[in-house]
This record gives sequence, C-alpha cells and structure tokens, in this order.
Amino acid sequence: MMFEQGSMIAEISTNTAVVTVVMMLSGVFTGWLGYRIRYRGDVHLIAGYRAGEPADAEELSRVVGRSVLVVAVITVLAGLTYPMLIISPGAEVSYWTGYTIIILMISGYAVLTSRKYADEL
Repeated sequence: MMFEQGSMIAEISTNTAVVTVVMMLSGVFTGWLGYRIRYRGDVHLIAGYRAGEPADAEELSRVVGRSVLVVAVITVLAGLTYPMLIISPGAEVSYWTGYTIIILMISGYAVLTSRKYADEL
C-alpha cells in the first residue's frame, strides 16, 4: 500500500510539472505574438484582419497587441501558481474556471474594442 501512495504522489508531481511547463511555454509564445502585433505592427497575425479593407492598423495593433500581452502574462502567472493547488486539490475546478473567465473577458474586450478601428464597407 505504501508503494501505491508513493507512485500516486510521483504521478501528481509529474502531471503538475507538465501542466506548469505547458502553461509557461504557451504564455511565452503568446507573449511573443503580442509583442509582434503591438510593437512591430504585424497586424496580419490578427485573426480576421484583411489588408485590403480600410482600417487604422496602428490603433488596431495597439489594442489587440496589448490584450494579447495581458493574456500572455496571465497565462504565465497561471502556470507559476498551478503547483500551489497541491495544498487544496479541490480548488482545481475553481482555478481553471477563473482562468477561463478572465481569458474570455479579455478576448471579448479585444474583439469589441477592435471593431471601432476597422471601417465597415
């Protein structure tokens, strides 16, 4: 019985490490995309952007890039705080629910705010 508990703890630690690494790498990659959009003006990285349509590309890259950078920071922070769930395993559902709600709110803000910088034809 002692062996089973030890392997369960090792499995939880391995799973926690994998989730932490994946979240950190996702956050870093998302941050790189946000940097490219915000500071390099790579608006072609924005989903749905059409170069032929009139739009204020500078303002669009500022709004969307900032939102993507915020998502990146939150994702990295979520990855760093994930190992703390070992203290309270029942909090995992609340943790992921909170993360999802925050990301959806930021994404919604980016979509709604970016609409005013794209001219309707």
